[in-house]
Amino acid sequence: MTTATKTLIESKWNTQKIHEETARLLASQWMAAYGVICKHGEEAIKEFETVKRQEKVAYFKALKVTTPIELVKAMAEFEANVFGSKIEIWGDEKEASMSYKTCGMWEALKKYGHMNKEQEEKMGAQFENCTSLFAKEFGFKGETKFEGENCVTLTFTKA
Repeated sequence: MTTATKTLIESKWNTQKIHEETARLLASQWMAAYGVICKHGEEAIKEFETVKRQEKVAYFKALKVTTPIELVKAMAEFEANVFGSKIEIWGDEKEASMSYKTCGMWEALKKYGHMNKEQEEKMGAQFENCTSLFAKEFGFKGETKFEGENCVTLTFTKA
């Protein structure tokens, strides 16, 4: 009879590696899900996006976000800590913005999603629509501004 040696595996990844792998995993799952969902038509896509948005809204409402500056701060902190994004925020209780200097999730989607230019543009349009609908859930107006290849600014204004 062989005696097996047990080995305890502990976390050894640095923060950057965790960010990269988290973004890679989510990007891969998104692309796989969209690949399947798109085969079932526009209604299935809308339903999937609604469910995703509801989960996101629930997360930020659980944080007791009530103003535009609280929202951009919470969103930026989440993305910086989970995906390694670098985001600048500014604003106040009535209007606040966040500008992606780097977006860990977008970089992972581009790297692992194998999207062509048309798909990237379509995803940008979906992101813009999602931001607007997400903002409404908080009673805000949401605006997306694309600046160049990688910089996106989101602005939330209290309605």
